[in-house]
Amino acid sequence: MPIAVISSLYRCERHLPAFTAAVFGFAKRVSESGISVHFVPIVNEATRREREQIEQLASEINSHYFGRMTPQYVPRETLYASWNRGLALSQAPYFTFWNADDFRAAAALIEGYRALQSGANLVDFDYTRVKQVKRFGLFAREERIAVPCMFDGERFTRRNGIGPFFMARRTLYAAVGPFDANFEVAGDTEWASRALPRVKFQRGSADGGDFVVHGDNLSNSGGDREDIEVNIIFIRRRAWDQLRPANPRAMREAWESWGNPEQIAIPPEQAAFLWGSAAERRWKRYQSERNQAPALRRLRLALAARGLMHSVEWSMAQRGRERP
Repeated sequence: MPIAVISSLYRCERHLPAFTAAVFGFAKRVSESGISVHFVPIVNEATRREREQIEQLASEINSHYFGRMTPQYVPRETLYASWNRGLALSQAPYFTFWNADDFRAAAALIEGYRALQSGANLVDFDYTRVKQVKRFGLFAREERIAVPCMFDGERFTRRNGIGPFFMARRTLYAAVGPFDANFEVAGDTEWASRALPRVKFQRGSADGGDFVVHGDNLSNSGGDREDIEVNIIFIRRRAWDQLRPANPRAMREAWESWGNPEQIAIPPEQAAFLWGSAAERRWKRYQSERNQAPALRRLRLALAARGLMHSVEWSMAQRGRERP
C-alpha cells in the first residue's frame, strides 16, 4: 500500500456518520485514480456503536477493493501516541492523517502523492476553516475562511507550522523520530520543528479540505494546554522571542514534569517571563485581550500600533515580529 491514512478516534460517535460516508467516497475516488490506500483507524476506548460503524466501513472498503482498512482498538492514549501506533502498523512509504470531524479532499491527496513520488518529503496545502457562527445568539450560519498554507521550509515560527492535511514520506519520519506522545495538542507542530533541517518541501495547489471548528477541537482552541505546549516547543529551540504568556503554574509544572527531557537551562529573564511574580497578571491580561469581540480587538491593536494604548497582545507580537 503506497500511502497510509491514519485516524485517531476517541468519543467521536456524533461525527462518525459523516466521517464514514466521507471516507468511503474518498476511498472510491482515490482508488479510481490508481492509488492504493491503507486506512488505519486507531479507535480509543471504542463504544459498541463506534466499533459497529468502523467495522461496517472497513467491510465496505475492503469488499469493494477501495484500498484496505485495518481498524485497531486500544485503551485511551494521546493523539500522537495513536499516530505513532498507526505508523508502526503500516509499511506504506507515505503517510497522512485524517481527524473524524474534518473533511479531506481526494484531489489534494492525489496531488500530494504525486509530489512525494517526485522527490518532496513533506507536502502541505491551503485549507478551509469551517465554523458555525451564531448571530444574535439565535441563528447560526456557516463561516468558511480560506487558510493559506503557512509552512516555511527555511525557518520556524509560531505562524508557520504544518496544516491539518499535510503528507510526508516515511523516510522523513524515520530520520526525525516519532511524534512526542507527551503532547496532547501541538505534537504535529513539535514534530515539524524537528523535521525542518531535513525537509524537502512542496506546497500543493489544491485545497486540502475542511477543518471544522466546533468547540471540542484539540487544536485552534486557544486553551491553556495549547499555549503551554507551543511555548515548550520554542523553549526547546531556545527561540525566546517566540514565547507568549501562559498559565504560569501549569506552564512550570508541564516544563518540569515532561517538557524538558534534554535538561535545558532557561535564562533567568525568560523564567521570570514564564512564571515570575508578574507572569500571572500578564497572562490574564493577554487572555482577556485575545477573547475580546473582534471589532474591539481590532480597535485596541490599531491604537496600540500607534502608541496610543498599551496592549499585551501587541507587545508580544512585536517580540517575534508577527502580526497579531
